Amino acid sequence: MMQQNLLIIFAAIWLAMAAGSYMLFQKGTDVVRKRKLWPIFTIVNNVVIGAVIVYAQPPLPMMVGLLVFMVPLTWLTIRSTKFCDECGSPSRSPFFMKPPEKCSHCQKKL
Repeated sequence: MMQQNLLIIFAAIWLAMAAGSYMLFQKGTDVVRKRKLWPIFTIVNNVVIGAVIVYAQPPLPMMVGLLVFMVPLTWLTIRSTKFCDECGSPSRSPFFMKPPEKCSHCQKKL
């Protein structure tokens, strides 16, 4: 029963973070706030995902591999996401290449 409750808590946290992310990063207009909160949000989100991985108790080598893989993935996600000064939209470069140079929404230089 406790494990079921923990899974429900993880799901509720993840859904709340998804809704908050949508409201702040997709619909919000405060670019300074977005830039400040994006790294924090990304790290917290991936910590929650890491906790679910640990909770699922996959074989130890798989768990360690997934958790280690998440560290550079988190850094690359933070690095490859920029917010436009003009429209506030987030832009990401494909495949985590260098950060985008123009907004994917309004095409202004970032």
